[in-house]
Amino acid sequence: MRLLIVDDEPSILELLGVALKALGTYKVKTATSAKQALQMIEGKPREFDAFLLDIQMPEMNGIDLCAEIRRNELYKNAPILMLTAMSQMSYVEKAFEAGATDYVTKPFNFEDLKQRLNTARKLKYSKASVGEAEDNPSMMRSVLYHESQDYASELDFSKVERFIGKAEFENYVRQMSLSKASQTCAFALRVGNGAEINVQTSSMDFFKTMMKVAQELVYGTQSAGSLLTYVGSGVFVCAEHGNRLTDTEKLERAIATALSTATFTGPCPEIAVGEHAEMETFDPGSGPKLIEDAIERAMQRDVFTVGPSTQSNVTHISSAPVARPQSGYVQRPQRPAQSSQSSGSSPSKARPDRQAYEKMLLDSLRNG
Repeated sequence: MRLLIVDDEPSILELLGVALKALGTYKVKTATSAKQALQMIEGKPREFDAFLLDIQMPEMNGIDLCAEIRRNELYKNAPILMLTAMSQMSYVEKAFEAGATDYVTKPFNFEDLKQRLNTARKLKYSKASVGEAEDNPSMMRSVLYHESQDYASELDFSKVERFIGKAEFENYVRQMSLSKASQTCAFALRVGNGAEINVQTSSMDFFKTMMKVAQELVYGTQSAGSLLTYVGSGVFVCAEHGNRLTDTEKLERAIATALSTATFTGPCPEIAVGEHAEMETFDPGSGPKLIEDAIERAMQRDVFTVGPSTQSNVTHISSAPVARPQSGYVQRPQRPAQSSQSSGSSPSKARPDRQAYEKMLLDSLRNG
């Protein structure tokens, strides 16, 4: 696996280079800045299979570099792992929104890093067939207009604001559990007649229908700014934290009403939005359990029926998120506005004192 590691600290680059060569068949190249990394990939044939990017770098930080790499057609599906000593959820969210695949915190657990890279390798190959179809018009037509698409398969909504892939979403929720983010929770939306829509329409029309649901979900959760994913089988999942949570009942009513007035090739989507499931513990299994619990709550809820009174009284929930202050919880900070002048600014360079730790690991790897 060909890796490009970007970090402004030479000791980290040396540490990772030695460790990865000891862990497996990795061909490693390094860069000490985002500018140098971009020079290594822009206007050149595909040279790397995956990237490891430090977040805390001067001039252009790793989150902005991640977004730039994603704009390169050769690397739009390449795994990108973020490396940082920070675990604040604001940085985690920005990294995944920029296109990150996974997130690794310093100081490194190298066995965990190896597992993350192996997972990234599998993700890379799973997306290869999609990329091949996108580059082959005749193949793409056969995929989009085929009448029997796998209903359980994931759909790509990566171009929709705040939507990330299923694997990336699972990694994000895992990081939420590791960070012990305050009031971590999730809810799911299911399309109750999704299987019927899938059977009665072409793959293209099914995708357009699910896209409309995705867009309404984005609009309905914009105040909370939550990350979203589509897991297949007509089910969407949203992860939230802090004390400003989406009112799921109002969201359900608003989306159902908006869909009832839209035009579809097949049946109109009938949706149900489950109540929030909360993360009760912060252990390795808490992330997957949170997603499962959220989906189960949506499955148990009946689809919302739109009537005349609903259409006349609906108020869009995006302007009225639920405030649920609780003792010990901290108000979720507002995301700073991004601009071309500020996009290069880096998160704080404050780092824990870990030189002794790095030297010990590096010496042990050299001598091993």
